[in-house]
Amino acid sequence: MIHQCFFREDQAQQLFPAPPYRGFGLEPDVNPDLTRVCPELEHPAVRLALVEYAAMLYHWRNPDSDHDPWIGFTSYRQLTKSTFQFRDSAQVADLLQQAQLLSWGVWDLRRQRLHWLTGAAAQAEIASPMLHRFTVDVLARFDVKVPAAYFIGAAVPLANYWAMRRDDFDAYMQWSWPIIQWALALDHPFKHQSPVLASIDQRKAVGYFAERLFAIWAMREGLQMAVLGEVKIA
Repeated sequence: MIHQCFFREDQAQQLFPAPPYRGFGLEPDVNPDLTRVCPELEHPAVRLALVEYAAMLYHWRNPDSDHDPWIGFTSYRQLTKSTFQFRDSAQVADLLQQAQLLSWGVWDLRRQRLHWLTGAAAQAEIASPMLHRFTVDVLARFDVKVPAAYFIGAAVPLANYWAMRRDDFDAYMQWSWPIIQWALALDHPFKHQSPVLASIDQRKAVGYFAERLFAIWAMREGLQMAVLGEVKIA
């Protein structure tokens, strides 16, 4: 399934009505099952911090909730960023015979520049000041280097709009969850509200980082990506 994340009942009206899409509530009010095998999600601050990554954690911990051999995620407000929609589940399965990663939230960031930063790193700092510093500081704990493609990539999957085979998803979660746990625990300037960060909600700082972490992992793994829909240029 493609799990379409939402937070409130009124947002459910924007969900795509047919398979391969299935709504997934990110708050107990709209998803009483949310905390099953996920005690971390009992805490409102953690749910807010993780944003869509909470849905990934749930489905990793509860594989019985989705029996497809592939899995994907998108948002109730996807149409504001990408108009691409799958016809049916067979289309997803067919495309995953040709590529390891399907993404419909892709940006060409080769023109982005900020001081010495380029590409996705520069765009991160422009959109969320100190996000790249946070990314580097968190990854240093695990001796993970940001790949070169992150600085020059013509096709960067920025939003949590993607699908891949279940074994690849499990590999990503095994790699990423310890990093996300550290990001949640780390006291860092990026997570504190300040005048320079006034334009973003720092309670969601780890969620902003998690989107970048997925792109970094996909680049490190060299996943063959199929870009679905338009590539946006920044």
